[in-house]
Amino acid sequence: MFQEMINGSIAVLSKPSVSTFEEHEKDNLTWALIYSVIAGLINAVLAAIGSSISGTGVGMGTAISSGIFGTIIGLLISWGITFGLGRAFGGTGKFGELAWNFSLFSAPLTIVSSVLGLIPILGGIAALVLVIYNFYLSYLAIQAGMNLPSQKALYVILIEVAIFVVIVGCIAVFAGAMLALVMSGGAGQ
Repeated sequence: MFQEMINGSIAVLSKPSVSTFEEHEKDNLTWALIYSVIAGLINAVLAAIGSSISGTGVGMGTAISSGIFGTIIGLLISWGITFGLGRAFGGTGKFGELAWNFSLFSAPLTIVSSVLGLIPILGGIAALVLVIYNFYLSYLAIQAGMNLPSQKALYVILIEVAIFVVIVGCIAVFAGAMLALVMSGGAGQ
């Protein structure tokens, strides 16, 4: 099964299209998670190496455990939101198909992004290119995995981006308020 996923990854990354996703699509949530967790572990090891090089000092055990649990929880939430929005727009795909499609490109791109992130300046530029490519592949994967027309798949992605922006905005406001509270408490002493 692992070799099948690698072959599917190579296909969707080198010849991205809805038909390529459909050709390699499976309804297998378990293997989608296994494949993604393996990428998360590799990413965690690379992050630990990077933090060791930069001196921020995240321990290997912490990086690996967060790589496992963070990947599983984060992906299930992300795939769940995508699946729910796809269903809301009339999609008929299965959750396992959508997860499989997403794992085919997100797992390898996560690793590539982590490797490139170890390279100063170039890593940031490459990360931006990979984010754009990731959006495009997400758009195709949603069409294939949810059996949605292109316009509705685009709506799903735009709504997800809006949700992300709202969440990040709320976190930024909360962090700003906490910082202001701490700073005002320190000024009065």
